[in-house]
Amino acid sequence: MRQQTKPFIIERKPSRKPKPDALKPSIWGKLDTDIAQGLQNQRDMEEAAATDGDGRA
Repeated sequence: MRQQTKPFIIERKPSRKPKPDALKPSIWGKLDTDIAQGLQNQRDMEEAAATDGDGRA
């Protein structure tokens, strides 16, 4: 194999597209997080009622 005469250099050029630093906000605003939180609260209340209601799980 032949010896290289010049050093091999790789240049990495940045993409033209901007990279998202953070998650983009939802088009629905906070509605989706409010619904998710409401569903979680409802599940928690149902689980608490199921275990505390009759004393048996």
